[in-house]
Amino acid sequence: MSKSEPQPLLFALPDGGALGLNVSRFDEHQRRLRLRLPKTATCWDYAPLIDVVFREPGFDVARYTGKTVSQWLADWQARDSPHCDRFMAWYEGVVHRFLATLARRPRIPDNHYAIELVALPLQPTLPSLIRQTGLKRATVEHWQATLNALPAKGLRAEELSESGALTRLQQLSADAVLSQAQVLALIDLRHVVPKLVSESHFGFLAQAGWRECCQRVPAKEFKRRGLIGAGHGVVHVRFRHRSLGWSVVRTRYRDLIEERTDWWSVLDDKGRMVTAPAQGFESPEGAIEYAELEISRRFHRWGTDRALAKWEHFSLPGGDGYRELLVQIDDWIGTYAPRHYRTRNVLVHIRTSMRTTESGRRVLFLDEIQSDWHADLHAEAKPGPAKRRDMPPPDAPFRKEWPLLSMKLMLWWAQRLGAQGLAWSSAELQGARWRGYGPPEALYQTVLPEAARAITNTLGLTVATTTVPVRAGNRQVELTRRGWQVNARDGTPVTKPFRSRAQAECFADLTGHFAALDFPVIWIDGLEPVTAVPLYGTSTAAAWLRNSNRRAKAGSDAASRGEQPATGATQARTS
Repeated sequence: MSKSEPQPLLFALPDGGALGLNVSRFDEHQRRLRLRLPKTATCWDYAPLIDVVFREPGFDVARYTGKTVSQWLADWQARDSPHCDRFMAWYEGVVHRFLATLARRPRIPDNHYAIELVALPLQPTLPSLIRQTGLKRATVEHWQATLNALPAKGLRAEELSESGALTRLQQLSADAVLSQAQVLALIDLRHVVPKLVSESHFGFLAQAGWRECCQRVPAKEFKRRGLIGAGHGVVHVRFRHRSLGWSVVRTRYRDLIEERTDWWSVLDDKGRMVTAPAQGFESPEGAIEYAELEISRRFHRWGTDRALAKWEHFSLPGGDGYRELLVQIDDWIGTYAPRHYRTRNVLVHIRTSMRTTESGRRVLFLDEIQSDWHADLHAEAKPGPAKRRDMPPPDAPFRKEWPLLSMKLMLWWAQRLGAQGLAWSSAELQGARWRGYGPPEALYQTVLPEAARAITNTLGLTVATTTVPVRAGNRQVELTRRGWQVNARDGTPVTKPFRSRAQAECFADLTGHFAALDFPVIWIDGLEPVTAVPLYGTSTAAAWLRNSNRRAKAGSDAASRGEQPATGATQARTS
């Protein structure tokens, strides 16, 4: 191939597979790495931000490898792979064609992340069903027939399809003999395993902000501070950080090469120049963005994740511990931008809070469960001139099971938080809240109750009704520009604004009246610790509680022998 010919978009491998590049997680990588891109970046400046994807033989869609270009190349170089030089030339040729598009992306990442809250204990059902068949060794043809028969035994067809096991078996000779372990190794469901995340700010966030000022820097300080235009410029401090002492300075000078007059630079609290472009920034906004990026880097050890609450004012009055939980399919190769959040591939978003019932029991209350992704897919499938997106949304996993998946995860999450029950909003409440906006009545009337019954039938629980006191409309909490305001029924403020919603809600509860509302609930205070959640379906109670049953059995055996239960340190030493 001559140098003038464009590189193919796929990098062929000897085994018939192919590598590709994917920029769907470009912004996320940049935010997590806090990587500032130069104004004129080369293809290798983008290497830490572009994912390598792999398309297996027989598959139409590629899957993430979990590595960026720089990581993939580093692994190959460590193993002295013969593909290194060819891969580097291919990568340069492909990215060079899209440099203009990549150059339009932000140079400085904003402080916005999707933070994974906890690793979900999701377990696929397919491996256990294969083990239950008792088949140790068989031909490929026999294994194909066995796997195709598993949906009749309770396996979800989508799980079998997404595992890719049948497709991988088709690439082998029909009379080849495989062991059970070899067939289990063909199962790969990592791309459909969701994460539980929350949109957050991360790092050290100085709350005081910047103030405008005008303070001239003496010429004798130019050299010590490393300022641009030393010796023939006029420098003023134009912005200073109120709490940290960092400053943004403006230098005015003109030379024979550049026609620009104003140059903006960043100084730290010691007055020294912070690493920046040699020519400085073109605007104070760019300099301030860069300063905040460097502040976040330097003080990240003192930083915390600050969860964002975008839709808190739409939640039921009262309660505590409000959170917005996102179920994200991060490894799904398609890219979907939800309507309510900035995080890509949000399968479901759930708004939750902790509430106390009239009987004094604590429940995790699901204020709302919604899937923008599946709603858009449903709208796209409708005939007629319905309102649609400019670009059709990509296909999504859990096409029929996302409500069941949400309820399974929230039951486990409620137990993890120490709640005694899991309650959720009723169709009547949703209709009153979103009157005129077409709330999904079927979701709360039929789909969620059916999902709850499927879970309770498996775990031996029941769906009941509980009464939760909810503050009436004589006290309303509203977010204003001055803070959280408590208003009377007619909208008149009854006190000064509060800094947080928790303070405003507490005052409203103390001065307001309450009404009793009934909600469906699953009581879980008598349930053994859930240690695993089936990825698809509800499986069996043993699949949810198997590890806790083992611990309970080990404890009873130790008690029968007169032994003390082993502590964590003892277990670690004995293992």
